[in-house]
Amino acid sequence: MIEVILTICGSITAVAGVAILGRKLYLWLRPASASISYKLVMDDSGPDSISVIITNRSNSAIYLKSCKVRSTYSVFELFKKHLKRPFLSPRLYPNLRYNGCVYQFIKNEPIKVDPSELKELKIEIHEHPLNAIYGPMLLAKVTLTTGQRIYSKRVQAPKVWRIIGERG
Repeated sequence: MIEVILTICGSITAVAGVAILGRKLYLWLRPASASISYKLVMDDSGPDSISVIITNRSNSAIYLKSCKVRSTYSVFELFKKHLKRPFLSPRLYPNLRYNGCVYQFIKNEPIKVDPSELKELKIEIHEHPLNAIYGPMLLAKVTLTTGQRIYSKRVQAPKVWRIIGERG
């Protein structure tokens, strides 16, 4: 009887240990998360804006080296584009995957994000032909000083930003 109880307790301890190690490995691989939001101003009281919210999920501070937002396509569209051009050089893949301008959120110095802190990076978008977004979706890429890259989920880009100059 005692052997059965010890076997059950040992298996519970082993499962708990594996779960804790799995969580630590996940937080080591993905110490932060990023998400995109945007604000449209319809009454011409100011420019529109894009925000990237970075959440530090690790137990130590992280430093953000760069944060960029680009327009991109859905995974299905990218798959179709790769099938149309099967012999494309790998150095040209970013031209196929991304489209339009790149919005840079961090200029010179790295930004510190403490544990369990949310950091919102925000830029304003003025209505100008150089700011037009030609892809249907937005994607944020955050690079940490350790070299790790964190990508946000793809978000639908507002149609107003795709046709600059025809607002209102």
